[in-house]
Amino acid sequence: MTHDSIRSMFFRFIHSLTWQGKRVGNQDEFDAYLRGPVYRCVTDESQRTSFESDLRAISTTGMASDTLEQLLTSESDREPWEIGEALAKCLLEEEYNVKWPWNTERDKRTPKASLPGADLVGFIEEGGAVLLVLGEVKTSSQPANPPGVMNGRGGMIHQLDSLADDLKVHLSLLKWLHARCKDTELWPFFQRAIGKYLKSKGRALVLFGLLMRDTNPHELDLKNRAKALSQNVEAPTRVKLNAWYLPRPINEWPSLLAGGGS
Repeated sequence: MTHDSIRSMFFRFIHSLTWQGKRVGNQDEFDAYLRGPVYRCVTDESQRTSFESDLRAISTTGMASDTLEQLLTSESDREPWEIGEALAKCLLEEEYNVKWPWNTERDKRTPKASLPGADLVGFIEEGGAVLLVLGEVKTSSQPANPPGVMNGRGGMIHQLDSLADDLKVHLSLLKWLHARCKDTELWPFFQRAIGKYLKSKGRALVLFGLLMRDTNPHELDLKNRAKALSQNVEAPTRVKLNAWYLPRPINEWPSLLAGGGS
């Protein structure tokens, strides 16, 4: 999406925590973004294309081809929260140049599965340093400010609070990262980010919380919960809370996405 279609609604900070709201005003640009980058992310297009090509090469008979076509068309529509996560990844890659070592679609063993630990795992390069990125994404049409997905033990703020210093979660995520970065172009990023993490006693992290909305912008979506979280996060950990206010109702996202890739 072009910068002209994105308007900053509010920006605040406390210590090492910032919270901001951004509104996308151009509906046509948003639709194109869903059908383009977001579609490619949520469907893991490159892997899907390779998978389909290899299976077509294997299916040498008419019956096998029929079975393959039935198999490939059996996938159900994506849930709004899945699209919200893919949208968040695309926006972070575009805005902050966050690097994602792996598409988590490949880790799902059952349809609609949500992976444990963190929604977002990657790297960010700032001032010559590489830092580990961990994040959570919530998608909500609830009119309340803040919506329920921000509160309670299953809410974004509690999850980010846990991600900040839960060594068991860190260990699991680092093992996951190691297996996906080793012998790839992102191995140097892993080495630099984890080296800095270890030297900082596990505090050299950038935590992202992204709230995807189809409601009118309202600072109370983030303000009070941001202030509460700021009391629990210790430097050099930094937290960036972003609320995105989008021009299409969330319940329309799956049908819009289905038109992507053409």
